Amino acid sequence: MGFKDLHSLQYHKVAIGGKGDVELTNMQLKPEALNMLKLPVKVKAGFLGSVRIKVPWSKLGQEPVLVYLDRIFLLAEPSTQIEGCSEDAIQEAKKNRIRELEVKLLEQQQQLKSEMNTSWLGSLITTIIGNLKLSITNVHVRYEDSESNPGHPFAAGLILSSLSAVTIDNYGRETFATGGALERIQKSVQLERLAFYFDSNVSPWHVEKLWADLLPQEWNQIFELGVNCDQSTNVPLKEHVYILQPVTGNAKYTKLRLDESSSTGQALQQAFVNLDDVTLCLSKDGYRDILKMADNFAAFNQRLKYAHYRPQVSVKSDPRAWWKYAYQVLTDEMKKASGKLSWEQVLRYARIRKRYLSLYASLLKSDLTRMVVDNNEEINKLDRELDIDVILQWRMLAHKFVEQSAESDIYRSRKKQKQSWLSFGWTASGKDNNDSKGFTEEDWERLNRIIGYKEDSDENLVTSLEKNLPHLFLEVHMRHNASKLISIGQECLADLSCEGLACSMKTYSESKIFNFKLESYKLLSPNGLLAESANASDSLVGAFIYKPFDAEVDWSFVAKASPCYMTYLNDSIDQIISFFKDNTVITQNLALETAAAVQMTIDGVKRTAQQQVTQALRNRSRFFLDLDISAPKITIPTNFCPDDHNATKLLLDLGNLVVCTQDYWGSDSSEADDMYLQFSLILSDVSAFLVDGDYNWREAPIDVSTSKAKFSSLFPVIERCGIAAKLQQIQSENFFYPSMRLAVRLPSLAFHFSPARYHRLMQVAKVFQGEVSSSDELQPWNQSDFEGWLSMLTWKGVGNREAVWQRRYICLVGPFLYILENPESKYYKQYISLRGKQVQPVPKDTDVAQNVLAVYDARQSNLKVEDVNALILLCDSSEAQKAWHNRIQAAIYRTSGPATITGLSQISSPGEVTTMKSTDKNIQSYIEKLFITGVLDELRVCVSYCYEKNQIAKKVLLGNENQLFEFRAIGGQVELSIREDVIYIGTLLKSLEIVDQYQFSTMALPRYLARSFIQNSNEAMSHQLSTGSYGQPNQSDSEDKFFEASDELMM
Repeated sequence: MGFKDLHSLQYHKVAIGGKGDVELTNMQLKPEALNMLKLPVKVKAGFLGSVRIKVPWSKLGQEPVLVYLDRIFLLAEPSTQIEGCSEDAIQEAKKNRIRELEVKLLEQQQQLKSEMNTSWLGSLITTIIGNLKLSITNVHVRYEDSESNPGHPFAAGLILSSLSAVTIDNYGRETFATGGALERIQKSVQLERLAFYFDSNVSPWHVEKLWADLLPQEWNQIFELGVNCDQSTNVPLKEHVYILQPVTGNAKYTKLRLDESSSTGQALQQAFVNLDDVTLCLSKDGYRDILKMADNFAAFNQRLKYAHYRPQVSVKSDPRAWWKYAYQVLTDEMKKASGKLSWEQVLRYARIRKRYLSLYASLLKSDLTRMVVDNNEEINKLDRELDIDVILQWRMLAHKFVEQSAESDIYRSRKKQKQSWLSFGWTASGKDNNDSKGFTEEDWERLNRIIGYKEDSDENLVTSLEKNLPHLFLEVHMRHNASKLISIGQECLADLSCEGLACSMKTYSESKIFNFKLESYKLLSPNGLLAESANASDSLVGAFIYKPFDAEVDWSFVAKASPCYMTYLNDSIDQIISFFKDNTVITQNLALETAAAVQMTIDGVKRTAQQQVTQALRNRSRFFLDLDISAPKITIPTNFCPDDHNATKLLLDLGNLVVCTQDYWGSDSSEADDMYLQFSLILSDVSAFLVDGDYNWREAPIDVSTSKAKFSSLFPVIERCGIAAKLQQIQSENFFYPSMRLAVRLPSLAFHFSPARYHRLMQVAKVFQGEVSSSDELQPWNQSDFEGWLSMLTWKGVGNREAVWQRRYICLVGPFLYILENPESKYYKQYISLRGKQVQPVPKDTDVAQNVLAVYDARQSNLKVEDVNALILLCDSSEAQKAWHNRIQAAIYRTSGPATITGLSQISSPGEVTTMKSTDKNIQSYIEKLFITGVLDELRVCVSYCYEKNQIAKKVLLGNENQLFEFRAIGGQVELSIREDVIYIGTLLKSLEIVDQYQFSTMALPRYLARSFIQNSNEAMSHQLSTGSYGQPNQSDSEDKFFEASDELMM
């Protein structure tokens, strides 16, 4: 960036050994300063009030290095217009970019090899930085936009009151460090009022003069006060709407000596950051304008991507050039989307690579004093058809080859000279240079003593540090932080406030530790409290360790969350949803691009995660996972009052969830178990019940059996229960073992049902029904790209053997197909994502009708019309078939992402590939993919009643209930096995009973209304042992007497 001097520019020449100050005042930033960055914004005006740099070379031991920046004002506006450029300009820009990146990569390699820590230059830099006194004040960067959302201009800005950094001692007082004291440095940083605002519906700033003609005091008036220079307009001062409200904080940085760090166990470098209050606010108008701005920037990025193809003339003057531009863009997109190379292309690139490497390496060896070769005609010709990434990769290989083969002193001296960046002739040791800018031997000794430099010293090397010695410790603490949603009327719709958020990071030579802790949190709304942590401290605690010391694993993650109390307030949740949902200002293009990007990201994450998991399993990577999460306790209130006073509430206790990699049950591990990576999941203490009136989770007991005595109107719905699961993933594929095994056990599950519970549950259901009926469903098919009536092939009957054509209205919206009953339908019957699909016309020689299109999985080589997963569409004419085919094909192309180019090492001959695929497919069809076993020890459904002759509703709802009958299922088991194309399911139920509870209290033995069970030899033996009857004919359980229900039971 360049600054132009306007007023009272003062400059004092830097002199070694004398007073050297640089002071620049009242400078303006050139508007073209940011053009080279190719950003969608440009500088409208910029002002730098004062820059003062003081380096007291003659008093390095007594005075610090001072850097003062004051009044940094910057005004920007959108710049989204793209202009085309010629082919020569494109190649020249590409050439410059390659040179810049190549030099940067070489400098990074040289920096890794240098020993800057013990060099004279390193000591000098350490002294300057260690005693640097920095002060930045009055910063205001503003962006004004009247283009993104026409009719609703907005402005965004960054404001900083002050930022300062000084060197301090152990008591927090400002000091100066020299010599050995530099090995232990302490810095204090103060931050004052850092804020970010976003003002909607505000006009851009207007000044009568040109920005370049403004006086310094006028710049201050505009940026500090935010008013116009033209006072006749009487524009009222409007307060900013802050997204990030002003933040104040401080930080402390400490660098310890090596011996002190070893003795105390503290990190060599420590940083502590304390922020007082961090509050984020998002308004409705601000959210709308942010979406509009994102839409505008997305369009700019799309145009910028192919700006080098863009013609420099209008469409009307040269339509042929614009058609050529469209063809070139589509060709490039199709190449990236295909991601495939033919054998001819592979061989061609192999020959180019061989020629490029040999030519570039020979040019480097011919002149060892240059780092980059960019003036060779053949190299430039090859660069025209190669990507920048490929060029850089090949060039770095050539540099590596030359570096390994060249052993001359000229080559090594050139490498050494490139490491020095001082332009005034200093080398690593100033003593050996006779022309040392007037420094005598005594001056050099004094300067070395001040900066703490010792020749041949290895004290600062950290390569020999102990493995357990921490290198860096960083801690960030926020006393209070909040996130708010603001409606149009400036009402706070949601306020999430957190207390005591702390995060820390500690790094070792190999290990890294990340800790986080949250004391408490609370979510408020205008209608009441939505969520609140149960504990006032340690509501959320966790730690992630990479390569821990105390365990033989690659990484570990431990987290624990305390319970939280949640209340479902329908109106508040509707307002929060509508805040994001009702905003229709976002264009369909951005919405579809965002949806496609999210889908591509999800698919990419899935592929990456699957590859990483597979690689980890192959490498036998080990990790430790332990999550102990107390699930929320949810209250769902209603407006229903059975006794006209106390409203009914549904209380859900989701219990406690534990996920760990250890064997929770401590079972003996077999050889087969050692082949698997296992996870244990335990969900316990889950329950649900209804209550009339107030119920405080903190004060009231949670156990339903003990709560019944205190709350007369408490109705259990789900008794306390739990579930345990064990998941095993095989580490390497084995033909004899399933790839994944899952075992689930549910000891007991009990439901309670009665008329009183039924009526109350219906009132709870109305809470959600009201939400669905009152909310306006988003109907994306109202903005469809293409739509019309088609016939869709559906399968009916037993086994889906009957094919039927059904008339449906089809809407194509971006990457989705919506199937409706008719154009006026408010809900869709079905929708299909086109990502990973292909569309083909069904051949006319098949048994189906003509003008038929098939949309099916892209991984399938052949279409099967009877495939239930394929979408078969019948068009009314061949023209309609062609139109739908083109539209769907274009949508599939837009949603497809660039595929990975297959490496040469992964490619065999076509015959080998075909044979391997065929063999692998046959083997995969026999490998068991998933095996699931589930056990339900007991399932009970208890039915109760309140008998009232008059059947008065209030008495039924409030009267005492008695048990009527109980349905019991005991010993249920399910096994599921999934192979390539086959699913096996097996079920077993030992006992199914319906017990008469109405007269059970008066009977010694239970009365069964119905019973069916399986009896084995062990059960028969235990029955005989318990009764003591041997050799006597006994009536087996299968011959139990069943009783007819009494008349009272049936009433």
